Amino acid sequence: MSGLDQLASEVRILVLRPEPLAADPLGTLRALRRLGDAARVEVLADPGACIARCGKGDVDLVVVERDVGAACERVLSALRADGPPVVVVLRDPSDEQALEAFRRGAAECVAVRAECDEVLPVVALEQIRRWRSMRERGAVRRQIRTLERYNEKIIQNMNSAMLVVDADGRVTFCNPPAEEILGESAEALGERALADWFCAAPGERGLLARSLEESLRFKGAESVIRRGDGSVVPVGVSCSPLVDADGTPLGAVAIFQDLTEVKQLQRQVLEAEKMASIGHLAAGVAHEINNPMGFIHANLFQMSEYLGDLRRVWDHVDALQKAVSGGRDEEIRSASQTLAAASSEVDVPFVLDDLVKAIRESQEGSERIRHIVQDLRDFSHRDTGERVLADVNHCLDSTANIVWPMMKHLVEVEKDYAELPNVYCFPMQLKQVFTNLLVNAYQAIHEKEGDRGGIGQIRLTTRLRDEAVEAEVSDSGVGIPSENLERIFDPFFTTKKVGLGTGLGLSTSYHIVQRHGGTLSVESRPGSGTTFRVYLPILDPAEADDGEPDG
Repeated sequence: MSGLDQLASEVRILVLRPEPLAADPLGTLRALRRLGDAARVEVLADPGACIARCGKGDVDLVVVERDVGAACERVLSALRADGPPVVVVLRDPSDEQALEAFRRGAAECVAVRAECDEVLPVVALEQIRRWRSMRERGAVRRQIRTLERYNEKIIQNMNSAMLVVDADGRVTFCNPPAEEILGESAEALGERALADWFCAAPGERGLLARSLEESLRFKGAESVIRRGDGSVVPVGVSCSPLVDADGTPLGAVAIFQDLTEVKQLQRQVLEAEKMASIGHLAAGVAHEINNPMGFIHANLFQMSEYLGDLRRVWDHVDALQKAVSGGRDEEIRSASQTLAAASSEVDVPFVLDDLVKAIRESQEGSERIRHIVQDLRDFSHRDTGERVLADVNHCLDSTANIVWPMMKHLVEVEKDYAELPNVYCFPMQLKQVFTNLLVNAYQAIHEKEGDRGGIGQIRLTTRLRDEAVEAEVSDSGVGIPSENLERIFDPFFTTKKVGLGTGLGLSTSYHIVQRHGGTLSVESRPGSGTTFRVYLPILDPAEADDGEPDG
């Protein structure tokens, strides 16, 4: 039958009749055979077996001959809730019999007449279609409910915190990790405005507010959350606006993580890398301090001798004063001659002139030491973790002064600084970046010139470019092979010999610059040197949010 072909698979029909193997007095089996070979008809006499068979879930239709009496009522009662449809075949139909069958759960009633052969197959096919359609919709609904429960479990048990706000900025949903980070229950969160939470400082618009108001997306940005007790929690947050099919804003969703431990680890890595850099510089700094200390020590020894000579001359001056006080010409003349002889022996004009020079040199040496110690103290000072306005030229120059003692025997440094506005940044972290770049430049030159006794060049340049500050460190060292350029900022990647590098310097520098919203790029050719460029956007404090909008 062509209608059955539309079902695209075989159907299973159960027929419940008094005696399965008896003749077919009502013509039920004859009519069902008109459905074709795709119809698998199974005849049963036991209503319990029929009900159990339907429980397997692969039966499409049950046909019950009314002659089975109470068994028919039992099957109708058992299958009316969620079983396959039941068609009742009546020998002597009447309206009362049909109504009773429908009342008990029959899907359709068919009378035994000459046209039964035509009617029953059509009824059966229609009921099978409806049952399969309903079963498919039920399966979809069950699948949707399963997915909803599955998604709810994922959201409730995910490690990241999730927060949803409506168009008015009120919290409508948050999962347990969000409650833990915010320090409030979901009910309490709904009573507070969005600005009470996601803002870096009083009066600032946080990332979630910008996502809600400006339909901006932020991916992996750094921000802070102010909890109800006033404490601040650093978070990494991704925000996205929620809109309907017409683009009307419905709210926004934020997924965020507590970065407190990450920040502590980051500070530890920065401090470790900084101390490693100081270790590289220690010998040079010690040598640079030792030079002025050497001539200060020598000058002090010489000045001590000069003071002894001047003391001897002063003794004769004192004797002359006493002779003058006595008024005796012979004693005055003798004391004057003795003083002149002592002054000539000591060479007082030379001693006084050289004493002035020694004092001036010692002052210059002590001032040099003071600058070195000050720069080193500034460099090794622990980062406060807060942005401030700072002079990039000063950050680069003071760092170069620290590195210079290590490399002055091998490197000439050329400086070309432009006049720059202050940048809202983490100054200590920028100094760490410049230290890594300068140490790398020195090591590249040492690898090229160290055995040949040549002198390398490092050029430090700053400029304004596209509303940003750019600092450039170029060297004339060995350069970087092209196959390593793509990996140069990967953690633990290094081309240096064992013991000369951790492989974290450039990776740390890259992430520091990225945190400032800038970029760190490199150009290099083997044998011709390398240039690193630090690009830092000029941001107002109110605009700095440690993250870039993602669209």
